[in-house]
Amino acid sequence: MTVTPGTGSATWVGTDGVPVGYRKIGAGKPLVIVHGSIATGEQWMSVAELLAADHTVYILDRRGRGLSGDSVDYSLATEARDIGALVEIAGPGAALLGHSYGAVCALEAVRRGTPVESLILYEPPLPVDGPVAGEQLETYKDLLTVGDLDGAMRLACDHFLRITPEEKEGLAASPMWDGMVELTPTWSRELEQIDLTETELAGYSALAVRTLLLVGGDRPGLLRNASSYLYGNMPDVGRSEFPGRTISPMSWPRPLSQGPSGTFSPRHEPDHSQKGLHNAR
Repeated sequence: MTVTPGTGSATWVGTDGVPVGYRKIGAGKPLVIVHGSIATGEQWMSVAELLAADHTVYILDRRGRGLSGDSVDYSLATEARDIGALVEIAGPGAALLGHSYGAVCALEAVRRGTPVESLILYEPPLPVDGPVAGEQLETYKDLLTVGDLDGAMRLACDHFLRITPEEKEGLAASPMWDGMVELTPTWSRELEQIDLTETELAGYSALAVRTLLLVGGDRPGLLRNASSYLYGNMPDVGRSEFPGRTISPMSWPRPLSQGPSGTFSPRHEPDHSQKGLHNAR
């Protein structure tokens, strides 16, 4: 592995020859952050800046965006290997935080043996109630094929994100929309991988690593049900709920960095159970 440092960022070359990049900020306990679909690592910098006083934060740019390259071959296993490589760079005692599809990738990395001290999962869209994309994925791909990326994103809001029409229009009017639309082509392969994890649910729920689940208090059933499934089955798990509905952590970094203002409830009562992200490390 070759690491080329830059000003606050670096890349390494994966075993398949693809450069994979990350950003680094702060000093203290290592924390690796994995962003979700239709997002980039750069969008997590506001969160990282607030965590930097106590953590050395490593923010991965997953393949196909930001500092990272891409290849035709793609799988969840590839994402897991990239996460494992960045955890190795971060060093012993690293915590791993994954958001949305990034949380699914984080689960897969740990299932495949990546050693982390703790795992923070922010609304992983696992297919606990059936496929997440299902038959709508082909319609989504058709829209991408004809170049209607905006239409694909709107379909995704309805069927994959499962947000309300009002939330969809609010998102479309936000500064985030153009960047999300630009990344819609990478989402189809990720949705395919999400639906394939149905066979791995038992393995994810058996992971013994200390885990904190972060959940919006009024989120769509898909996201709440997936977190509830993990909460009911993982052996060492706690859950923190944030009030309201939110699409992206980038719009409210301070509550994420300082700990949820909602409820925290460990399924068991281990000695280390504490409230907030700072203590889940």
